[in-house]
Amino acid sequence: MFGMPETRITRRERRAIAAEWRQVPFRTRLEVARLAKQGERHPDDGVDAVAVRVSRMALEEPSSSFFHTTAFGVLLTLTLLAIAVLWDDTFPRWCAGLGGSACFVLLVFNWDLKRDARRILAVPRHRS
Repeated sequence: MFGMPETRITRRERRAIAAEWRQVPFRTRLEVARLAKQGERHPDDGVDAVAVRVSRMALEEPSSSFFHTTAFGVLLTLTLLAIAVLWDDTFPRWCAGLGGSACFVLLVFNWDLKRDARRILAVPRHRS
């Protein structure tokens, strides 16, 4: 998908890519996402290259563990929210509701991150 290599990114490479992306100012990162939404690449080649690396890293398939899949996140969220609704005692309901809400926010954040990554990688990179 999107010309991604078959080899997996190592933990050290992930940390290096994340550190590079954190060095890009936040406003510039938002601009990269905005331009990708419009179908354009960022004019700074360095920023664009880092954005492509981060996008490839974000879209890489997680490990084979079920705990790193979207299905597990959805199941965990629904389970915690069901406990919050069905449990009789106040304290477990409160904890489960808070945990389920946090899981839902993380699922939405992850979905948005992957959507932006797909947009960044879909932008043509050749210059005319």
